[in-house]
Amino acid sequence: RRCPRLLILATSREHLGVPGEAVWQVPAMTLPPPDATDPAELARYDAVRLFVERAAMALPGFALTPDNAAAVAQVCRRLDGIPLALELAAARVQLLRVEEIAVRLDDRFALLVGGDRAAMPRQQTLRGLIDWSHDLLSPPEQRLLRRLSVFAGGFTPAAAGAICNSEGENDVLDTLEMLADKSLVAASRAVGHEARYSLHETIRHYGREKLRDAGETAATQARHAAYYTQLL
Repeated sequence: RRCPRLLILATSREHLGVPGEAVWQVPAMTLPPPDATDPAELARYDAVRLFVERAAMALPGFALTPDNAAAVAQVCRRLDGIPLALELAAARVQLLRVEEIAVRLDDRFALLVGGDRAAMPRQQTLRGLIDWSHDLLSPPEQRLLRRLSVFAGGFTPAAAGAICNSEGENDVLDTLEMLADKSLVAASRAVGHEARYSLHETIRHYGREKLRDAGETAATQARHAAYYTQLL
């Protein structure tokens, strides 16, 4: 109050919730569409440029070519444009062809390791990055996030409530909004349509592991099947 002209620029994984706060969400890196294979076209996308730049640092002479363009685009899309994931994947070109990296992304948490040793632990592996974010969640947020991994595509709040809140302990909508605020769940809102949410592929892979570790996979999948069977 004593410094009315003071401006503070702060970064955070979620809104600070303080008076006078004006939120600007950092946009995700642009990703190429599934049918894009032309190197000149792909080079216009942020994620592709980052991957190629880091790959050239790891393997001098690496370049985006007609032979590897489709695989590079696939890697960028499957890693959801996450900068650290792209950098870790690009470092693997020393040992693997890009096509091999794309195939191995089914086990991405084992593949994407070996980051900068001078960086903080959470910035050295993809798992470390998501572990750090996950550990900051409350127990209800962690439970909902892992159960949402049963959705292969988007889902509505109603579906999330019916499938992921078997205990009836909390309001799923509030928890869902908290996860969206932390960029762990992507929200899609269109005028005249019900809000829909989705998980990025990397977060979904992580959630499935947590669901398995919690021993909830079978029960959650059964509720998922029952819910959608009733819609038929």
